[in-house]
Amino acid sequence: MRINITTPKSLDSLGRIIAITRRAKVTVAKISVVADATVYNVVMEVEGETDEVRWLVAKLDKLPEVISIEQININP
Repeated sequence: MRINITTPKSLDSLGRIIAITRRAKVTVAKISVVADATVYNVVMEVEGETDEVRWLVAKLDKLPEVISIEQININP
């Protein structure tokens, strides 16, 4: 699964995203952070149970710093 997150350009928001991701029972296969003028665009590819990925997305979506979040199934 791929998770796309947009958050304000702050290291605190990135730290919170990483902290929550560490609590999920998923494996992070790939992560990239691209800095725009005022936001970070975070793309994570995670592997794990579907319920765990949903849990992770739900927890991340509750963060006040998350502007937008999108879950994309990249597996056939």
